[in-house]
Amino acid sequence: MPLKEFLSIKELSDYIGIKPKTLYSWVSKGVFSHYRIEGLIRFKKQEVDQKMNSCKIEENPIVDRKVKEFEDEFFL
Repeated sequence: MPLKEFLSIKELSDYIGIKPKTLYSWVSKGVFSHYRIEGLIRFKKQEVDQKMNSCKIEENPIVDRKVKEFEDEFFL
């Protein structure tokens, strides 16, 4: 079965692991570009993947070490 190009609210919420209610909120804030087709909201999977990749935070050994030191000091 070929991959779907467009995802519904439910499909996208499952795909990225959030609640549909959160996704509706993000739609209203313009977090993800989307398409409205006669009242239905759809997301282009490729655009979602690009957005998610742009939000990626790279590891930083210096920051990671400082966080660990802080946690050790304050018993977190």
